[in-house]
Amino acid sequence: MTIHRTALNLASTLAVTMAMPSSALLAQSSSSPESTAANSRLTVAKGQYLSIIIPEAKSDSDAARQSYYRQALPLGQKFGLKREVQLKIDNRVISDYKPTGLIFFSYPDQASEKQLASQPQWPAIKALRPEAWNELRIYSAAVKNDLDLTFDPAKYYTLVVAWTNPDKPDDYQRYLKGIENAVSSAGGRFIYKMNNPNMEAHATSLKAPNQLTFVEWDAPNGFARVQQTEDYRTSAPYFQSGVTNVEFYYMSVNGKS
Repeated sequence: MTIHRTALNLASTLAVTMAMPSSALLAQSSSSPESTAANSRLTVAKGQYLSIIIPEAKSDSDAARQSYYRQALPLGQKFGLKREVQLKIDNRVISDYKPTGLIFFSYPDQASEKQLASQPQWPAIKALRPEAWNELRIYSAAVKNDLDLTFDPAKYYTLVVAWTNPDKPDDYQRYLKGIENAVSSAGGRFIYKMNNPNMEAHATSLKAPNQLTFVEWDAPNGFARVQQTEDYRTSAPYFQSGVTNVEFYYMSVNGKS
């Protein structure tokens, strides 16, 4: 889905889509890392390499997923791969992509991830992904500062994946800066921004996005409250001019759909 800047009306788009029922999650195997309960705390140090995996599973593909995990996870663990936190995607507010959840993985550093990728058996393991997922998107970047987050089952989380406009490179940041106070007043907190990640995917022509932005909210209507503020109305034009494509998801620890 390409967002055309001349046609985008963010306020009306989100006002309609946020009232829609949550998207149903595709069934997952109870033994899959995509469905196994995970720790709610994400603690990674500066210099570690963080991967955010956002999968869209194929139906009736549990055997293929298990085959992939049986090979990929033990090999990755030899190079320090660690499964961190899982979130469930409750609502695709803006997205043509239909992911089932989101999982954080970490490596000791980027060199460790490169060591895994250089193993002779790794290409054959990666080749199993299309059998298990319609798409498996992985966004990865080195952590710039120590990160210690606890995901609360009582809270609500949003993720915006943004492809910024190269002709207006600063406008998206102006938008985010302009709504900071409104987000805070509405019970929201910017908790993590992954900038210029590397991207892996087997079924899309999209290039890597420029930023993934995570916000924690006290209530499900937090962003709707932001939209009613003068700060938002002033800043929204910078969003319209600052992005060429965007995805917007609501998430939670245990699922709120």
